[in-house]
Amino acid sequence: MIPFHLLEALCREVKSLQQHVHKMMSAEIVRETGQMMLLGNLSAEQRVAALLQNISRRLQHRGYSATCFTLRMTREDIGSYLGMTLETASRTLSRFQQEGLVRVQQIELLDLEALDL
Repeated sequence: MIPFHLLEALCREVKSLQQHVHKMMSAEIVRETGQMMLLGNLSAEQRVAALLQNISRRLQHRGYSATCFTLRMTREDIGSYLGMTLETASRTLSRFQQEGLVRVQQIELLDLEALDL
């Protein structure tokens, strides 16, 4: 994190940095506006698909794999972000997995021996 007042002062001194910051902020505003449109106009499946595609594009743009990545959001986080319940987000991801569209890592066993009841 950079304190805003320091970034602002640096941008006044380095015009190319100011242009880059404005470009990044503009892109973020456009992305967030698009996200708001998703919440109002798309079905649950379309919202989840759009989220996954958006993350994929952003990772690919940064040089990472577009098809294989770790989604750090919980299903509850996804539901909250997309304006739906945890259950709807969970069902949608499960349906995508059943249809062969995605492979969702469902469980990581942290202590296998402790599960031996």
